[in-house]
Amino acid sequence: MARKKREWYPGAIYHVMSRGNRQKEIFKDEDDYIQFLDYIKIVQQKYPFKLHSYCLMTNHFHLEIETQQDEIWKIMQKILSLYSSEFNHKYKYVGHVFQGRYASSLIEEDTYFLEVSRYIHLNPVKAGMVREALDYKYSSYPQYVAQSDDISKEENCEVNKEKTLGLFGKQGKEGYRLFVEGKQSHIEKELLIMKDMGENELWLPW
Repeated sequence: MARKKREWYPGAIYHVMSRGNRQKEIFKDEDDYIQFLDYIKIVQQKYPFKLHSYCLMTNHFHLEIETQQDEIWKIMQKILSLYSSEFNHKYKYVGHVFQGRYASSLIEEDTYFLEVSRYIHLNPVKAGMVREALDYKYSSYPQYVAQSDDISKEENCEVNKEKTLGLFGKQGKEGYRLFVEGKQSHIEKELLIMKDMGENELWLPW
């Protein structure tokens, strides 16, 4: 089960979310999404971490991050500051791009780890932006289930799929696809994740 706490240790895994200030868009065009993903790659060079899954929505984003030798706050502070500076410069804005401090929840069990991954990848579906998770461009889900030739490495962050797919044994990719796209209800787990992250339907893109 996930527990919110401040302790940090190498190998800690977090579900991280940050929202646009006053529910405003933080991604206005395709270049914004690509720029944000580029900053993740840049920060990953300075503060190495494993990115297990991600999804960039119009007014918020979700990341599933495993730290290595640096605290999560260092990683997130750098990503958000780089992007905020670029975003304000591009659109000639002044002020905060993101609403306060990012939200984070420590993931301590494999079952919760998988539920968070599923929740992140289904965000665009639940928001009514696409019918199938695979159809959403700014998500790591295609890297898990699509053919490798279909993925543009220039426009995406490479995710670490080893842990996620490893939890499905020999089923691997297909097992994960069925887990994400299956009809089995995960409502209790989804409500728990939403509670942990302070998320509700008001944050779905309009």
